[in-house]
Amino acid sequence: MIELIPQEPVPETELRTVEHKDALQIHADVVQMGEMLFRMGQMMTVMERRLEELEDKQTKLTIRHQDVKGLNDLIGIRAREICGKYTLTGPGDERAIRSAIKKDVKKRYGVQDLHDVPAIALPAVQKQIDRWTDIRLIMKRRELQQELGP
Repeated sequence: MIELIPQEPVPETELRTVEHKDALQIHADVVQMGEMLFRMGQMMTVMERRLEELEDKQTKLTIRHQDVKGLNDLIGIRAREICGKYTLTGPGDERAIRSAIKKDVKKRYGVQDLHDVPAIALPAVQKQIDRWTDIRLIMKRRELQQELGP
């Protein structure tokens, strides 16, 4: 036969003390975590502000005159390639293509002149010019000219 030994009951005051200490520790941990999150939030705000300031400074630096000249040369080369590829030999076709490419670049960067393109965007602009193949504007112009006659 198994004999059951009665356990001594734990006094209520001891239970309350242990629970109270645990609750205080949890509360302290939560407060500490809240303070850490608050400091991290402040740091993130400062970092975001500094990044915005840096981006503003970078976009204000515009490309140099020699870079604009280089872009114009690149646009001219691309226009001649397009004229050759699509046998566009009408008067002013090359000029119209150059104008369309410049308009596309200015629109993409929200500027009025190539000099105002951000310096940081120079490589992207060169790629944009190199990939430029949309001749719909020129073809429409040509169709209008044919409809209207010489």
